[in-house]
Amino acid sequence: MRSRRQSSRILFFLVAWVGGLLYFAQRWIFGPLIPSLMEEFHTDRTGLGVIGAASLWGYMFTPIIAGLISDRFGRKYTILFGIFGFSSLTVISGFATSPGYLLMGRFFTGMVEPFYFIILLAFTLELFPERPGFFLTAISSGSSLGWFLGPALAGWLLDLTGSWRAPFVLTGLAGLIVAVLLVLVWPHEGNKARPGPLSDKSILKPANLIMLFLLSLTAMFQISSEFGFTMWYPVFLKTEIGTSATIAGLIAGMYGVGQFIGRPCLGWISDKLGYRIVGISGGILMGISLILILWVNSPLLKSIFTFLMGFTGGAVMGALWTFTGLVFPSFKGLALGIITTFAYATGSVSPILIGYIGDHSSVFEGLLSIPLPCAFLAVLSLMATYLLIPRKKR
Repeated sequence: MRSRRQSSRILFFLVAWVGGLLYFAQRWIFGPLIPSLMEEFHTDRTGLGVIGAASLWGYMFTPIIAGLISDRFGRKYTILFGIFGFSSLTVISGFATSPGYLLMGRFFTGMVEPFYFIILLAFTLELFPERPGFFLTAISSGSSLGWFLGPALAGWLLDLTGSWRAPFVLTGLAGLIVAVLLVLVWPHEGNKARPGPLSDKSILKPANLIMLFLLSLTAMFQISSEFGFTMWYPVFLKTEIGTSATIAGLIAGMYGVGQFIGRPCLGWISDKLGYRIVGISGGILMGISLILILWVNSPLLKSIFTFLMGFTGGAVMGALWTFTGLVFPSFKGLALGIITTFAYATGSVSPILIGYIGDHSSVFEGLLSIPLPCAFLAVLSLMATYLLIPRKKR
């Protein structure tokens, strides 16, 4: 019986991992498509930065709602609503006929996404309590590989078909297939509702509020660095370095490959050494890697340092998610929702600022001005949590 239960959990884990892969693939197909969208819709980099940030704006409205609902009524239907929703809306976005329609499609896609990914993190901590850091970072490594698949697939399909619409439709349809599979393999223990009030009022204690604020700052700076870099890096490679769309997508996608490998590796290490120390070390190395990416000229070296940036940077969010869930066990869904809402509400400005700087100077200057300092500010915010919870608490 125990073996059957374990097999059920692992099968669900594998299918949900593919869902995370497609979740981030559909988000990061956008970067390599920006030049084609500029040409078709006759808009500038700032305008496309606004459209690119639309999913982040949508994302900031619903994580708390998704966390509250899943904490009270169970994870299953919240997660299924998320994957069915964002997959359908991705297909619809592929048929947009104007910048306004595309912006709306991406905005509503972002609103639905937290119902899948944020709640999946909380559910993973519950399914695999014996090794939380490893399994949480392993499930999120699917989304990390989506950072590679999205840009690489978008660049390849753009060169192959000449249409920016194909990546939206393809990744959206694939997500709907995975959603059906999740229904079929859902573990029996996976929809336990929690009796009692909708939320745990201990979250209002001053120490908890301060800790949530510091963790939210960490998430804000890290997301600003990651998302701003990932969206505009392929544009920088194509328009300012002179690579093809395919090569730009492949080089930029190495960030996702690095995260895909780095998250479970560093998650395993963090279970042994401590979540914050691994996250802080990874954040420092991520910032150094970004400096090297902007400094070297060789495409091969850029690929290597992009991989290293993803590998080390994956430690920050992985450690942050795990640490948050463990510090706030009775309302982990809500806590994860709070830090994500704060992060997306502020981090969504990053792609717009980089686009604005790109219009008035260069994308290189934008990457130097926004993602680089944010990477190191995330490290400082995470270090500040030691003022509230000592080192021995990890």
